[in-house]
Amino acid sequence: MQKGTGTLALSRQDPVVRERIEWAAVQVFADSAFHQVTLQQIARAARCSLQTLYRYYGDERLGSKEALLNACLHHGLEQLAERMLDHLAGIDTFRDRLSKVFWVVLDFFDRNPQMGRMMINSVYPGRWGSDTTSGQQRLTELFLSGLREGQEAGILNDQVTTPILLDFFYGVLLRSAQMHLLRGRSGRMTDQHGVLFDMLWRAITV
Repeated sequence: MQKGTGTLALSRQDPVVRERIEWAAVQVFADSAFHQVTLQQIARAARCSLQTLYRYYGDERLGSKEALLNACLHHGLEQLAERMLDHLAGIDTFRDRLSKVFWVVLDFFDRNPQMGRMMINSVYPGRWGSDTTSGQQRLTELFLSGLREGQEAGILNDQVTTPILLDFFYGVLLRSAQMHLLRGRSGRMTDQHGVLFDMLWRAITV
């Protein structure tokens, strides 16, 4: 099949079509490891042609499958970042702020289990730190600033650097959420928010 003559500029792409493709891709990536997924599978799930995929995400030589996975990941994380920023508005204390971050992430996976499974199956560690969106950057900067203030105030452990403290926090949080999905446990993660956050809080405070 002849490939597309070039990728359409984002301004010329139909947002409805793009949303349908990315929603379908999340479902496919959630069910299979990245290397097992084909563009034909995604096209069938999205009810579109391979030509459309190439026009929206580049042809196979340009890494269209990687571009599509990155688009799905960044779209989901951008939604999470926006929701996080909304929930953090007006919260002043370190504990309440961190508790809200913990809850929002758990709630995100409760509401979007396929996104969580996609991250488990198809998102390798090297992808996490690359090409972040403006919303993700703002969220990370905000969170790092809060952790640093907590360390300087003598509330949070200052024997490690602030980025390591951030990695520890997110490591516990994401591992808990993703394994809940991977093991097919029943119930919502947010139902355990209080006890899980209390355990983590005791681990990172002085």
